[in-house]
This record gives sequence, C-alpha cells and structure tokens, in this order.
Amino acid sequence: MHVKKEMGMQTPRNVLVLSLGLLMVLALACKFSASTANISSLKVGKDKSVSTETSAFGPHNTVYAVATISNAPGKVKVKGRLVPEDAPGEKGPEDTVELPSSGTATFTFTPPASGFPAGKYKIDVILMDEGGEQKDQKSATFSVS
Repeated sequence: MHVKKEMGMQTPRNVLVLSLGLLMVLALACKFSASTANISSLKVGKDKSVSTETSAFGPHNTVYAVATISNAPGKVKVKGRLVPEDAPGEKGPEDTVELPSSGTATFTFTPPASGFPAGKYKIDVILMDEGGEQKDQKSATFSVS
C-alpha cells in the first residue's frame, strides 16, 4: 500500500504564525498606533482646582473646567469650548492647552462685565494628537441663574 502525502496542506500552527507575521508587517507599514489616549474625567466648578464640582453658577462666577488626560504616549492638544445651549449658533470662548503627555488641562471661562446671560451652557473638551486628529471628547453642562 502506497500512501501519498499531499503537499501544500498547512497545519493550524503554520497558518497562525504566517497570519501574525503578516499582521505585524501591515502594522509597521501603516505606522500603527495602539494609543489609548483619553479624557478620563472632566470636572466643572467655581475654583481653579475644582475641589467641589457644581453645575449651578451665578452670572458673575468664573467657570473652571479641569480635564484629566490619561494614557497619552506623547504630545497632545486639549481644546476647551464654552457653548451657550440656549443660543443656537452663538459661539462661546475657547482655548487650547498643549500637554507633553498625560496630565491635566485647566480651562478658565471668565464672565463678561455684564455677566453670563441666564441659561444652560455646555463645555466641550476635545483631545487631539500632535497631528490634530481627534482622539476623544467629553462634555459637561451647567446653568447660570
């Protein structure tokens, strides 16, 4: 009896090794980044360190927002923007903080001389990598009365 062994059949292990090798080559070719940079928390309050979070402000209160950035492997930009929700289309102030890596971005929104108009507001915080690509976003709301 003569047994003929077929050539070209691969064992599951060979397929796995070949697949992993191909995946590594593709990842390197695409400059793959496994960055999980994120905004791990966003707090709003009446003092710069936001020792007590609040969502109710008076017209002449300064509004502080503190965003904690985690798992950033390198430089990031963090944009904070105040959006009046009761006035669609109206743009509020915004600021951008650059961080060398993970850390804290603090935003200060000072009321105009006449005070913030009564209503609902939102603070949007956007995390971007060094190239300007958005990586994460968080929002917090508050009211002025």
